Order: sequence, then structure tokens, then C-alpha cells
Amino acid sequence: MSLAGNFKAAVLDLYRGVRLTPLWWRVSVEQTVTRYRRSLLGPVWMASTTLATAFSLAIIYGSIFGGNSKDTLPFIMIGVVAWSLAGGLLPEIAGTFVQAAGVMQVRNLPLSFHAFQQMSRIFINFLHQIVGLWLVLIVMKLAVVPHWSLLITLPILLLAGLFVSIPLGMISVRYRDVNYMVGFVAQSLFMLTPVFWRRSQVPETMRWVVDLNPFSHLLEIIRQPLMGHMVPYHDLMASLAYLGVAVIVTLVSLTFARTRVVFWL
Repeated sequence: MSLAGNFKAAVLDLYRGVRLTPLWWRVSVEQTVTRYRRSLLGPVWMASTTLATAFSLAIIYGSIFGGNSKDTLPFIMIGVVAWSLAGGLLPEIAGTFVQAAGVMQVRNLPLSFHAFQQMSRIFINFLHQIVGLWLVLIVMKLAVVPHWSLLITLPILLLAGLFVSIPLGMISVRYRDVNYMVGFVAQSLFMLTPVFWRRSQVPETMRWVVDLNPFSHLLEIIRQPLMGHMVPYHDLMASLAYLGVAVIVTLVSLTFARTRVVFWL
């Protein structure tokens, strides 16, 4: 098949994935329900680990960095929850096609179907974390009304995760060490991203670490609206640029390696 034909097939793969929305959404919901079918608290456990980490970091680093606890606690807690969708999902999306190996070997579904299904499951988990977060903030009398810009930034972040999952998932299938390496990279990025510290606390000579880190911008376009603030313009533009690059890399990956993935499993 010619290059133009391969590119058309790549675009068609994404189109077929979108058309199968009812199927991959239903599968994601069923997987979530099945996971906690015989659990007493069910989805509460889904959010408990993230919330426990967020609360611990808020208490510890809030005391270290000082400042007003009414500002520090929501900043850190919302930051940890936002990170789960901004960068914490990297290890999970790296295994998108590895986890779907059984289905891919017996069903002829578009590659994008598995990416859509993975991201929808991550989104469901995120919604549970958000509910748990706001219950905690309400009890602590620190909750605020989210800014309307969240309706714009959340789809941007979900699409970014979707388009990153396809090339990253392909590489992880071809080179299995990448799947393990992504976990290490994600942990390092967590420390280098202002999740529990602020950019203003970094010396000016080192602020380039934050400015050149795309996950810093992805984090802020979720955290700031959740804290009731308008999303910063420069973070929004940087996130859109990241999304644009992810779309291009995805199209290139699907064009040249779409038919090979199943043979790498």
C-alpha cells in the first residue's frame, strides 16, 4: 500500500474508533463495575489511595513550605488529583495494547478502539477521585466552585492522553522494557512538576525546568479551574501545542506501524 493509502487507513482507524464509542464506553463501565462487584465500598477504594497521598503531602509539605493552610491544602490536594490525569496515567497508557493483547488477537478492532477504552476507564477513575476530593474539601470547608474553563481544558487533557497512548503503546509493545521505563520516568516527572510546590518557590535560574515541562502546563489547566480560577493563557497554549504534537506523532505511528502491532504481541 502506498504512503497516501497508509495515511488514509490511519485516519480511518481513528474514525472507526470514534464510531465505536457506545461499545468502548460500555466495556469501560462494565470493567469498572466488575472490578468492585463484591466490594462493600466499591468505587470509594478507587479514590482512597490518591486522596490519602494528596492529604499526606498537603499536611507534610504544607508545614514545610509554610503559608496559609487554606491556600496550601487545596493547592496540593487538587494538584495530586490533577496529576493523576496529567502525568500519572503514563504507566497505564503505556500498556494499552499489551493489556488488550487477548482481544486484539481474536477480534478485528481498530487500534484506536483500545486507546479510547483505556482513556475512558481512566476518566471514570478520575471522576471518582474528584467526587472524593470535593467531599474532603467540603468537610474541611475549603471547597470552591470550579471555573467554567474546566469544560474546555478537561477535554484537551483527555485528548492529549488519548493521542499519546497510541504511539507510546506501540513502542511499549515492540520494546517491552519501555513499559517499565515509563513508570520510572513518571515518578521523576512527578518530582519535577509543581504538584506540591509552586513555580514561584523555585530560583529564577531554575524555572526553565517548569516552563519546559509540558506536564506542568497540563497540570495547571486542570488545577486552576478546579481551584476556581481561570486557566492561565500560557498554560492553555502550551497544552494545545502538546496536543498538536501528539496528534501528529499518532498519525505518523498509525501510518507506518498500524498493521504490525498485533504481530508484536
